[in-house]
Amino acid sequence: MTLTLILFFIIIGLLFLIVEILVTPGIVLGVIGLGLIAFGVFRTYEEYGTTIGNWTLFGVGIFTVGAVLFALKTGVWSRMASTDSISSKAKEDAESIVKIGDVGKALSALRPLGTGLFNGKKVEISSEGEAIEVGTSVEITRITQNKIFIKKV
Repeated sequence: MTLTLILFFIIIGLLFLIVEILVTPGIVLGVIGLGLIAFGVFRTYEEYGTTIGNWTLFGVGIFTVGAVLFALKTGVWSRMASTDSISSKAKEDAESIVKIGDVGKALSALRPLGTGLFNGKKVEISSEGEAIEVGTSVEITRITQNKIFIKKV
């Protein structure tokens, strides 16, 4: 296996990790990315010996740490963080804010928990297990122990 192909596996693995962190939820791309990186480093050891393998492992580690530090220093994480706040209080009874049948909008992605807007108030809501995207119209189906369950409209 050529060094170019090994570097290709490592770079694609790093790209998968970046996409996992910045774009997609879940762990699938992250696991695939780690697998590609590990395969590339393993093949380097196997094809080129301990010295080149160690340098490759060291380089991947330094690049990864550097990328994380760069992201933290430039504020990438803060740009991705939600700045919304929930206006309802923990002591408020959910049924005093909303009632079954109210229609609102998902303010965050529900997988299955998230935030919704009902009657002008932001409240924590939960789908019945399905993923619901931001902006989807939702209806309250039941309220149990101050937990609000919804479905797509």
